[in-house]
Amino acid sequence: MKFAIISAGEGSRLAEEGVQLPKPLVPLNGIAMIDRLIDIFMKNDATSIAIIINNENSQTKKHLAELQKKYPIEVVIKSTPGSMHSFYELMPLLKGEKFCLTTVDTIFDEAEFTAFIENFKVSEEDGFMAVTDYVDDEKPLYIAANESFDITGYHNTKTPECNYISGGIYCLSPSCLDTLQHCMDKGMTRMRQFQQALVEEGKKLKAYPFSKILDVDHAEDIIKAEAFLNEPFPIVGINRGDKFSPNKSGSDALIFNKVKENLEKRGRRVRTYTERHFMDQPMYAPVIFTMARDEMTLDILDILEEESALIINSPKGIRNGGRLEMTAQLLSAEIPSPLSTVLSTVKPVGEQDTPAYPYWIKRGDGHAQVKEDVSFVQTEQEASRVLQNFSKRGIKIAVVNEHLKGDLVKFYGVAESNFFYWYYPSPTVNSKFGLEVINGEATGYSFSENELKRYCEKASQKMGLPIYGGDCVVSSEGDIRIIDFNDWPSFAPCCDKAAEAIATLILKKMKDGKRE
Repeated sequence: MKFAIISAGEGSRLAEEGVQLPKPLVPLNGIAMIDRLIDIFMKNDATSIAIIINNENSQTKKHLAELQKKYPIEVVIKSTPGSMHSFYELMPLLKGEKFCLTTVDTIFDEAEFTAFIENFKVSEEDGFMAVTDYVDDEKPLYIAANESFDITGYHNTKTPECNYISGGIYCLSPSCLDTLQHCMDKGMTRMRQFQQALVEEGKKLKAYPFSKILDVDHAEDIIKAEAFLNEPFPIVGINRGDKFSPNKSGSDALIFNKVKENLEKRGRRVRTYTERHFMDQPMYAPVIFTMARDEMTLDILDILEEESALIINSPKGIRNGGRLEMTAQLLSAEIPSPLSTVLSTVKPVGEQDTPAYPYWIKRGDGHAQVKEDVSFVQTEQEASRVLQNFSKRGIKIAVVNEHLKGDLVKFYGVAESNFFYWYYPSPTVNSKFGLEVINGEATGYSFSENELKRYCEKASQKMGLPIYGGDCVVSSEGDIRIIDFNDWPSFAPCCDKAAEAIATLILKKMKDGKRE
């Protein structure tokens, strides 16, 4: 892939404020800005690096001549009236393959940039445009994009659909050079006009969010840029997709956002993704907290974990929260749970071993997503209908749990902390599917909270789920049996305290793993 740097400006504002060096040679933490870009581009397998500087920039010209001895650099020396004209002068060097273009003073996180490049290399879009919601620009260019991050327009002022501004880093396919030629033919002069023309000509552009992108236009920007580059990499958070949050999306989003807020109050930078966004634009991060459940997301997280990322909850643990895996884990850990069996959805229920009616049939290939994924059946006819429905939906196995009489109790916990919370759920409040009505209102049977907490801590460790929630049934004799144990619940009745405990756990794991 080719790379290009526009560095033909005069840097007049920096000079007026006492900065003696040409802008490309201004050091950030001891490294000239242009050297930093070239180094990053080479780490991302640059086949060539095209650079334009102005006629007056003899010091930069001499510096680049030395770098050309080591790197595949091609230099154009020409003064131009603006950045789009500079881009046009580089155009002959950018034909034939995908390329990335930026200005010399654009400052960004290197790991985010690598993910940006790798995702564009395999994409079919005409362009990826780096965007950020961090606004520190005198005249920002606002970007409108839909939920899939398809860019729909550019605006000089903020509109309701604009959540980002342009970051000044462009990954483009060779076809976009045709649009550049059209802009030049029409006498246009500004890069923002070129970007709008891409949309108007029907080019498929994706907005690619960065946590922060800075420009160095003033002397004070040098201090900001150095501080930014010295910041630790942001902690990444991945929210849960709506299909895995039936009737709970608001509560799930609340705990997720409160964890983010807690981490930020403690001085950590946090970048968040929706699950769909992360699948579309995955990136490596040293530390990730996640509520995700989609198998594609978990596959990506598997790869990142192999590359030494700290992931809470881990993808393996999240998979262990699926119905079939959870049942097996609880049984192997000798944690009291209902009598259970596995059924084929394509065989008649009467030909398979089941508990006595009534019992519960639950989809066995993952987590419940719709009400029909968990059913209370009292007859063979009802059970047959459930299995047939599963089979039609492509669900091949089901888990059957005996029905336990007693008080239904919900619990939440965070490992390596004092946080543990339980309560009696209402049949109509804080319910995914309203199935609590089967057990009815709790009568308040006496049981040992410490015993319940021990069972949960044992399940948490066995399943690899430090952030967990679930359900149990307490019999009239006070016996406890765990009927459900899940990764990262909504913590709806105790959200604030849970968020604090989760943030503390994340920071502790970072310290233990020396990822601070």
